[in-house]
Amino acid sequence: MQTDTTPVSRDIVLLGGGHAHVDVLKKFGMRPLPGTRLTVITRDVHTPYSGMLPGYLAGHYGHAACHIDLQPLARFAGARLYHTSAHHLDLENRLVHCDGRPPVPFDLLSIDIGSTPDMSGIAGADEFAIPIKPVDRFLERWLEVEQRLLARNNGFRIAVVGGGAGGVEVTLSLQHRLNTRLAELGVPADRVAFTVVTDTDLPLPRHSPAVRHKMRGFLESRGIDLMTGRAVSEITTDAVRRADGTDVPTDATIVVTHAGAAGWLGDTGLQLDDRGFLQVGPTLQSVSHDFVFAAGDIAAFDGHRLPKAGVYAVRQGPVLADNLRLLAEGRPAKPYRPQKLTLALISSGDPYAVASYGPLALEGAWVWRLKDWIDRRWMKKYQELPKMDDGGGEAEDAMRCGGCGAKVASPVLGRVLHDLKPISRPDVLVGLNDPDDAAVIEAPLGKVLVQTVDHFRAFVDDPYLFGRITANHCLGDIFAMGAEPQSALATVTLPHASEQKVEQDLRLLLTGAIETLDAAGAALIGGHTGEGAELSFGLSINGLAGRDTLLRKTGLQPGDALILTKPLGTGAIFAADMRAEARSAWVDGAIAAMLVSNGPAADILRQHGATACTDITGFGLLGHLVEMLRGANVGIDLSLDALPALDGAKDLLARGIASSLHPANESHAASLAPGSDTAHPSYPLLFDPQTAGGLLAGVPADRAHACIAAMHDSGYTDARTIGTVTDESGLVRLLA
Repeated sequence: MQTDTTPVSRDIVLLGGGHAHVDVLKKFGMRPLPGTRLTVITRDVHTPYSGMLPGYLAGHYGHAACHIDLQPLARFAGARLYHTSAHHLDLENRLVHCDGRPPVPFDLLSIDIGSTPDMSGIAGADEFAIPIKPVDRFLERWLEVEQRLLARNNGFRIAVVGGGAGGVEVTLSLQHRLNTRLAELGVPADRVAFTVVTDTDLPLPRHSPAVRHKMRGFLESRGIDLMTGRAVSEITTDAVRRADGTDVPTDATIVVTHAGAAGWLGDTGLQLDDRGFLQVGPTLQSVSHDFVFAAGDIAAFDGHRLPKAGVYAVRQGPVLADNLRLLAEGRPAKPYRPQKLTLALISSGDPYAVASYGPLALEGAWVWRLKDWIDRRWMKKYQELPKMDDGGGEAEDAMRCGGCGAKVASPVLGRVLHDLKPISRPDVLVGLNDPDDAAVIEAPLGKVLVQTVDHFRAFVDDPYLFGRITANHCLGDIFAMGAEPQSALATVTLPHASEQKVEQDLRLLLTGAIETLDAAGAALIGGHTGEGAELSFGLSINGLAGRDTLLRKTGLQPGDALILTKPLGTGAIFAADMRAEARSAWVDGAIAAMLVSNGPAADILRQHGATACTDITGFGLLGHLVEMLRGANVGIDLSLDALPALDGAKDLLARGIASSLHPANESHAASLAPGSDTAHPSYPLLFDPQTAGGLLAGVPADRAHACIAAMHDSGYTDARTIGTVTDESGLVRLLA
């Protein structure tokens, strides 16, 4: 992938992480469109491949084998990945409204959010049924079913509502999974009984008689009951009620009925079909809004009643990628032509399958092997990505001015500031809403002013999230000093872009920062904005503290317990993310940790008699620990086993993937005592630079246990004692 340095002039938003969208990401990564920025909004950062879902349920595949991790794929494509759910579209202003964040603007929008089983006509289904989609939620509830089953000594009944290919495959796969599990435990397989309930006269009604005959034979040979010809009218806690009033007793009910569309689409103004799916024309564009595309299950292809099957989304992906590119360039889109016949490979639970192609039906273990080969080949395209190019340096835009000519335009700044409402404080005499050249703040009598500043380039692609994390990071110094945040000045550099894009990014960035500052009680009182090659942001923060209540770094006393409040590893994880080698779960975990405020932790430390404190940031744990030792005439016995680490961090460091600051931080190893355990797997964590890291503090030993308990009660679940202060001046001894 080549890095695009052309000023951003258009935004393409991909709503959903479905099969078509993963192909769009791959193709834009291979060939970026200058001036175009991609953003992915998705509830799930792991896209399950529908073709491998039955094998996954049966236990033939692990999670990683049949899920596409969108984090490295989005990084490869140069796309921003927003892990959230959408709930509304403002088509007039071209905004996607999402949960827990400001709206996301777009110029072109593509929707590939899949479908869920339609349970609208079944009473009690929302409360008592387990829909097969979304897959991650199904698996969570299925594990509960397995636990209930294993806790029982008598029979357990499972009903599957839906007799299409999906319902039959799911039934056979889950039976195979349970039989394997029960055999491992020495429990008879006949403890579990499956029943398929369908309103059709035969299973798999979309397939040929030969296929239906074969699949019905599998159900009969496996002892699975098949009840046909009656719709399900109600699901209760222990039964499936059919339209004729007969009940099918059940202990768990799984729904794999025909597909249903997301209900919130009905309020968007997009033209939908009679089932609520988004109607698109031959080019996959909405028939009512030509700047909106749709693909996969959520799309209703005008003139064709396509089955809701992954094979169509896979074939739509390349056409969708081309058409988004063509429309962005002002050129006409090309049509998608659905195939008349598709090859369906239907698994029977075990490594055996039936091939369905028009009137033809073939079966055998070789069909399963063919299916496995096809599925793995498709997955490989999106799991094994070409190596990232570092871009070869920054491009210069000769048309952009420097100096004050690089400031963000006054109208843009004025509009953004007019809409933002930071908190007000009585000790801010002149602030953000005043026309003066500088802010004026007052330090109350008896208080000292505590000041800090930090500024860094963006390491996440979401300006809103970057604003929140940066504000949290900058507040860390104030909290570490035992001060109360009072006010902040912002410095912002925004990437070269059109005026509209600059305004959108600035609004998102400052919204996130102000949310975090407001929560901490700090008022944003001014700042400076400018344009540059990339997004960067910083804050100068003022705090207030009593002269005698300041927490300093150098107050450690021999015998103190050394407490760390957050896990380590953000440097390695985001170094891997830049190389498209970080898993989504690792990045999500790091972001969650960086969004945790150090404010409550600082209060707990003070309440438990903290003698010294600092926050762990760029110099890494050891670098900041060495700073604490200077002037304190003490040493540290540090337990490497006790160091908390973010998921993935130690694995990445062991592979040699580390922050660019990591080698410089290793110079602090000169302060280690002879004989320290440098071969320990946690040793590299000592040098990993942290963003919005935790607090490191000394607490009297007799109060450490209560301090840790209070931390855990307040949500700092990774807080722990990592060492002891000794009288060996200036030395850090590493212990296992």
